[in-house]
Amino acid sequence: MKTNRLSHIALLATFTTIAPFALGVEEAAPKSTPAETEKLTKPGIVAGSLTTTIQDSVTFSTLTKALVAAGLDVTLGSKGAYTIFAPTDEAFDKLPVGILGKLMLPENKEVLRSLLLYHVVAGNVLAADLKDGEVKTMNGEKVKIKIDGKDIHVDNAKVFSADVTANNGVMHSVGTVLMPTTMKDFSSLTK
Repeated sequence: MKTNRLSHIALLATFTTIAPFALGVEEAAPKSTPAETEKLTKPGIVAGSLTTTIQDSVTFSTLTKALVAAGLDVTLGSKGAYTIFAPTDEAFDKLPVGILGKLMLPENKEVLRSLLLYHVVAGNVLAADLKDGEVKTMNGEKVKIKIDGKDIHVDNAKVFSADVTANNGVMHSVGTVLMPTTMKDFSSLTK
């Protein structure tokens, strides 16, 4: 009796697993949120890129918003080879009060763009490739690299998570927003 009951249960489990496919019924696709749909369908952004890697991390929500506001999400989401020293949300929180809000205004887009490009270097530069000295960023200015044993500093900001790879480059996390010399006082911001 027990054997017969167990075989009915096994048969029922098999049928419910196979039945939708045998009957041509497709399972409902998982629903995605509008933000997830936008990420996957925004023209020019490639899955697995630096942009999607940054978007997928809760640590970089401010950077994600800043990249979109500056129009750099498509650049870092396209084919190419980039290295980004990515400031965390905590790094943006260290900016003077009110500066981040001003940076995100449409009239300050070019200032924000320049600031963010100061965090980007052309090419795929892994931590092992970094050496003491200066490296030209994509905003035209240079960042200072200092290697101290296993520690890497970029303009005195410590890299605490290195070599997060994407299909179009590499990301190194920093806990401070890097400041180009042309922007130290934010006097170029409007409003």
